[in-house]
Amino acid sequence: MKHLSMALIGVVLSVMAGPSHAAEPTVVNAADGIFKAFQTHPLVGMRDAHGWAQQEDLYASVLRDPRFAQDVRNLVLETGNVAYQDVIDRYVNGENVPYTEVRKVWADTIGFSPTVFSMGFINLYATIRSINMTLPASQRIKVWLGDPPVDWSKIRTKQDMKSAGDQRDTYPAQLIAREILAKKMRALVIYGFDHLRLGPYSDKQNLLVQTNATNPGAFFIISPYLGYATKDCEETFEHHIKGWPVPALISPVRGTSLEGDIAKHGCGPFPLSSTVADEQFDALMQDYTGLTSDALLYLGPREQQVCSPAMPDIYLDLDFRAELERRKQIRSNKPILGFTARENSSTPQRFWPTGQCLFQP
Repeated sequence: MKHLSMALIGVVLSVMAGPSHAAEPTVVNAADGIFKAFQTHPLVGMRDAHGWAQQEDLYASVLRDPRFAQDVRNLVLETGNVAYQDVIDRYVNGENVPYTEVRKVWADTIGFSPTVFSMGFINLYATIRSINMTLPASQRIKVWLGDPPVDWSKIRTKQDMKSAGDQRDTYPAQLIAREILAKKMRALVIYGFDHLRLGPYSDKQNLLVQTNATNPGAFFIISPYLGYATKDCEETFEHHIKGWPVPALISPVRGTSLEGDIAKHGCGPFPLSSTVADEQFDALMQDYTGLTSDALLYLGPREQQVCSPAMPDIYLDLDFRAELERRKQIRSNKPILGFTARENSSTPQRFWPTGQCLFQP
């Protein structure tokens, strides 16, 4: 009877306590969350949705924050050809470098087609230059260019591109290991989604995988909230967004009330494809929605996400355009589509439904 009474008391206490709930994630101002991550990880990896204006504006605001120059000081970028590392070093340290020379830093990359064109990314170099001019030389921000060296004047065939193309993850992984981790330094690493992906559908040799192999746990990975392709999926998740600051960093996602709603079956930023198995789609969408990352970056609802303007050189500088056309033929045997003043309007263009801003394979 005594044992029965104790059991009944346990049931009553359980009912009084109500149903168990998963913990709520911590939601903080994005910059505060990023700098807090640097307290426990030497590398913070920002998974970049190429061409998204709000994300590029966030990068600039983080760089302008005095904590960056004081506590981090290193930036590793996918959007720069390391063959021009000396050029960008001179430029961000205040030297008078001709624009056509500086432009080669981002325009001559191997990984972007027809080139790096997003003004938000291009402006980062000018942002760093202006910050550095206010700092002593020993405290200035260092930009590390992560795209492997390539001399486009010597590229004539797709095979000529292969050597550099094969190093797009290996080169930055070795750079980070040698110049950042081996020297006990910190760095903000801004790279596209696939370079900072883990899981069954990740490239086995991507930047994150290679870094983890030699320095496990060095990276704190942040994925941006891209929204959902279907309204019901979006509504299921967005009821969590109550009073979140913009921009916000949400961490962790796994093990919290967000986990079940962020990666429901068939839900993701892209529509369910009939050519992809359901389980493969769900695994990929868990990655794109941020479930496999350390934190989720919230920059506002999906319908407010817009494209960064494109570099007008692509249509104003006819010699430059001709060279880009030559490269495009080598890459894909196709002409450049668009990239005229018509497509590059003054009115902000929505990032969705395509999820890309003019980028062409």
